[in-house]
Amino acid sequence: MTHRVAIVSAVRTPIGRAGKSYAGVHPVDLLAASLKGAVRGLPDPAAVDQALVGCVYQVGDQSANVGRNAWLAAGLPVTTPASTVDTQCGSSQQAVNLAASLVMAGQADLVVAAGVESLGRVTPDLSREGGDPYPPSLRSRHGMPHQAVAGEAFARAYGISRAESDAFGLRSHLRAHAAWENGIFDDHVVTVDGADGPLLTRDEGIRGDSTAEKLAGLKPAFDADGVITAGSASQLSDGSAAVLLASERAVAEHGLTPLAWVRRVVSVGTDPDLMLEGPIVATRRLLDAEGLTIGDFTLVEVHEAFAPVVCAWQHTYRAEEDRLNPHGGAISMGHPFGASGVRQLADLAHGLKTRAGLGLSVMCCAGGIGTGTVLEAA
Repeated sequence: MTHRVAIVSAVRTPIGRAGKSYAGVHPVDLLAASLKGAVRGLPDPAAVDQALVGCVYQVGDQSANVGRNAWLAAGLPVTTPASTVDTQCGSSQQAVNLAASLVMAGQADLVVAAGVESLGRVTPDLSREGGDPYPPSLRSRHGMPHQAVAGEAFARAYGISRAESDAFGLRSHLRAHAAWENGIFDDHVVTVDGADGPLLTRDEGIRGDSTAEKLAGLKPAFDADGVITAGSASQLSDGSAAVLLASERAVAEHGLTPLAWVRRVVSVGTDPDLMLEGPIVATRRLLDAEGLTIGDFTLVEVHEAFAPVVCAWQHTYRAEEDRLNPHGGAISMGHPFGASGVRQLADLAHGLKTRAGLGLSVMCCAGGIGTGTVLEAA
């Protein structure tokens, strides 16, 4: 028997530029803010069966099971265990998918799924100190390129031009700016306080004054002949996000109100050298499993690792423009690696309150992985 699973709360912090407003905040405390926000409507947090947390760079400040450490730092009950998940950029979406699977299988009634990354404190270079994750036995089979190198190869493979990439980057910034101006995120953002109040009240990297001319003047960031610039690539960021998943039994027992229902989850593997096809493959897997078309979704979130990722997805599926990343994404809001999956799903769940119908969230992950989740409005 498969049990229905609801998202009953979904929160995130404003996303900071790496090492800026959250520079003095330990990632454990950054995550604790979202964990407390996710369970604030639950009469007894001790009812949570477990927490699953996505984090990519699990070294330094983010080592020793950052998920459990944040749960304890938040003052939440010691009886709730927590584990930390690494599926690269899809880490926290995978945490949601695993949590949902536990509830669907009847193995848990309440699970928190969350994510965190503080790229200002735990840098990619720090994560590689003392070892190489790609030994010759792996590189002899796959090149395991840097994600930016894969991004340019991906753009060439799908015929994405510099002009198209720039246009999407501009679209992301302008949509995210408009969303904040219109109060779209106000009901699900939790702040992190400093001595003088909230450190951030909005995503720090959004450039609402960006123009096509400004983007056209940027040099390619990774390849002199490439199409990806600082204006069409996701930003290194600090932030956290969390959702609370509940069975129908828990919804009734604790008097909770569903935001959305988790309808199906998926994780796929793709060519690790091209790397970024995960959203395309995950979408096809979900559509086939559910017997749906893209037109059946009122909202779609495709991870903005680089603009060509979403452009190629759109070439493949042709979603209506106003339904695809309607409030921007990682290019504008920022990309705290371990938190972006839950950030997308939190925005999607809240968006379904007004648009109703079905929502789709898909992500690409380093190493050639894709994660995907279908939500249904409550």
